[in-house]
Amino acid sequence: LPPIGRSADSGSTAGTATGSTAAPREPQRTPNEAHLELMAAHRELLQMLQNHTKSAEAIEKSREKQINELLKANEQLQEEVRSMTQGPKVGSKRMARVVSNDLPIKPPTNLSLLDNTLLFLPEKAVREFNLEPNMNDKGDQDKYMWVGRVWELRALLMHQSNDKIQTISVDSQQLSEFRKRELKAKLKDPELRPRLKRMAARWRGAAQRFRCSFSVLRRLKFSHLRGTLIYAHGSGGCSWDNYRICRMICGMGMLVIVPDGFAYPKETAMGQMRHKDLGPLHRSNTDVDYWSSDLLYTSNAWGTFNYSSKAESVLNDPQEYKDMYEKCYQLRRSELHFIIARLPKWVLSQGIYLGGTSEGAMTVTRFDDQRYGDLIIGRFINSFSMEYCYFTPEPEAALLGGRLDIPTLNIIGTKDQYFGPEESVAKIVAEQGGYGDRSLTGNGFKTMVRQGVKTGLVCSLEEGVHSPCNTHDNFLRPLFNAFFSRTAAIWQLHRIWQADPTLASLVELVETTASGNGSNVDNAGVTLLHVPKMKFPNRMTMREIHIIRTHEEISEARLKEQALIDAEKGEIKELLTRARAEASASAEKKLSSPRSMKSHNYYARDKLAMKGDWHAWLRQHSHG
Repeated sequence: LPPIGRSADSGSTAGTATGSTAAPREPQRTPNEAHLELMAAHRELLQMLQNHTKSAEAIEKSREKQINELLKANEQLQEEVRSMTQGPKVGSKRMARVVSNDLPIKPPTNLSLLDNTLLFLPEKAVREFNLEPNMNDKGDQDKYMWVGRVWELRALLMHQSNDKIQTISVDSQQLSEFRKRELKAKLKDPELRPRLKRMAARWRGAAQRFRCSFSVLRRLKFSHLRGTLIYAHGSGGCSWDNYRICRMICGMGMLVIVPDGFAYPKETAMGQMRHKDLGPLHRSNTDVDYWSSDLLYTSNAWGTFNYSSKAESVLNDPQEYKDMYEKCYQLRRSELHFIIARLPKWVLSQGIYLGGTSEGAMTVTRFDDQRYGDLIIGRFINSFSMEYCYFTPEPEAALLGGRLDIPTLNIIGTKDQYFGPEESVAKIVAEQGGYGDRSLTGNGFKTMVRQGVKTGLVCSLEEGVHSPCNTHDNFLRPLFNAFFSRTAAIWQLHRIWQADPTLASLVELVETTASGNGSNVDNAGVTLLHVPKMKFPNRMTMREIHIIRTHEEISEARLKEQALIDAEKGEIKELLTRARAEASASAEKKLSSPRSMKSHNYYARDKLAMKGDWHAWLRQHSHG
């Protein structure tokens, strides 16, 4: 480019002066045009440099991508090699983002019975919800179950939903100002506004109905759980053996749902009847010892329906206690109906079990389940004798109120301090001028037989008290496992366990109404089994007992084998001693008398073995 301010044809004047032909002139450019042209050239050069930089960055990114892909392929190849050399992995399924129990949660207002219902979630359910486990079973080191209330589960799962909503809101486009003004204008429409209000009311109603159901359990439809148990706790809430039995059954793969009658807020009408202060949700590091007396509540019981069954109190005012026990039953039965009516459809299609302890067992006994048809698979009644006693205001209240073709399991100790046949509250009240059957048997066998129960089993625990886990915890475990596995055949438990000598030693047949060998379902009946005292401490786990039993069996087998060896050695020693004696006697005989030609040994009939005879035989058979 020519210098700015100088003419492009400055040499043409000299040419003219010398008389040469004048060259054609180019149009003269202004300094501004030259500057613009220079800037355009600079921009073009800058664009070329930028394109070159971008292409270099793209090449570098492509190289990095290829390197990462090669590294990933190499890791996959190494993983395949390790899997081929180490064998298949068992239980290698990984959970997604685990919802921690330490997250802040807040209870909703106006807590209902369903909100405070306890859930014992087995391992499969914990994996489905991606929850952090906070519960284990007796003797387990790792926690794999989750225990909490319905509202606590919803609050934790809400954190999952909020994470998803935040992800969506970041990617979505926000409403423009024009769209906001348009919506405000529509809300002021006198015809549209009432419709929107009705729609909002319907939405709030649907949300409330959604909250008043077990909709939170819908995700467990494809978890293939073993079953569902609706459990009714005792008069002290879900503590002591109630909590132990629930976590024991949950460890078997069952979903356990427990309506908590002590969890109503204190200021409500239901809370005035029964109330206990509730503890917080268990964390992953919370000490949840199996033998702890109470892991849920932080206070004693309070309310008009809170009682302590003492024989003296019942005898002082029998009618008052009759009315109170009847009101307690009506309250508890309404809780069961409320829970069953709100179960998810997949639970209803699968069927449910009913179970209870003490006051809850009385409720399950009297509970009228006729309306539910085949929904109820089986029921178990723990620590209640199913007899007319102080706990049942009328003799009819001691009978089964539901269907008689539902398999029924009754568990009670012979030394139950409330319903036992000897030295119990029921016995004292009946004999001291109160009410109740004076000829108590301490179990439900006679009641089942008199009512014509089709399939029933009564387990009488020797020296068992009102808390059977203290004396027979290691019997309850295989018992419940058999009940949930072979419910219809539970009446012949003593026959089923004959295949296992260890289990067979746990029960003794007392009486049965079954006829035949039990191969026909129509021959089912009611069976009474005596359960001896446990040979091993109940604080030991079944695995520990199995190891000890295996060691004892090996030791016993070794003793038997050693006895056989010793017996064989004795026989050999005796045989050798006899042989030595016979040999010594024979030697002395040979020394004292000449050798006999006719020996009575094996070769006595062999002519060649007879000394001297072979010469005569040779002369007889020779030709010369």
